Amino acid sequence: MTDSGRMLPMLPSAERTACTAAIATAAGAVLCGVCCVLPFALPAVVLATSGSALAWLASAYSWATTVATVIVGAAWLWIAATSARSKAWPAGATLSAMTFATVVLGAAVVWPRIEPLVIGLLKR
Repeated sequence: MTDSGRMLPMLPSAERTACTAAIATAAGAVLCGVCCVLPFALPAVVLATSGSALAWLASAYSWATTVATVIVGAAWLWIAATSARSKAWPAGATLSAMTFATVVLGAAVVWPRIEPLVIGLLKR
């Protein structure tokens, strides 16, 4: 691409310049088109993807809550067993993290019952 004479050997110099300008203009038009269309297409793609992810998560509520309950329960049992074996209290950060996990899990379990109340409060 360094020597335009090799790419367009049959054309006179003026026609080579015009052809090069036309190719550059066409490439610029394509790039501008992509640049200008992308801001309009990207939000639609993001919304469709996030909507699909939310729909999947909504259908996963029952089994995900069950799995989370088992994991949090197993973590508490493991901490208790480790503490009993070492005859030492767990670290404060461990207890804080597990308490937070338990509170969040409790909120997830009761969420279907409190959701209408929360939505009602937010609408006011």
